[in-house]
Amino acid sequence: MSEPSIPRYTRGRRPHFFEDPATDQLLGIVLAVTQELSVLRDRVDAIHALLDRKGVVTREDLENFVPDPAASAAERAAYLQRVFRVIRNEAGVVPSAEAEQHAATVEKQLSTTEG
Repeated sequence: MSEPSIPRYTRGRRPHFFEDPATDQLLGIVLAVTQELSVLRDRVDAIHALLDRKGVVTREDLENFVPDPAASAAERAAYLQRVFRVIRNEAGVVPSAEAEQHAATVEKQLSTTEG
């Protein structure tokens, strides 16, 4: 499996959500780690499924594995709910449509990212 090509520089200005730019940078790091972990979780799930089916896993089997789309979407949604629980809890304590909208947007972007 080849690594995806990642552009070195983004075009335009980065989104600004917090007063302190370091907080925005930290959010970017957390989202990148969340995405990487999601890909690893999908990979481990594929290995488990192949082991259950065949008892062994070859690299070819793993590369050609196609997960159940509905199950994958449900797992990814549950994962993102757990990751963004803090934001959602804050949105519940201090009602904020903007916080809820932001969490929903990020969840949607991450759930449509293919690993």
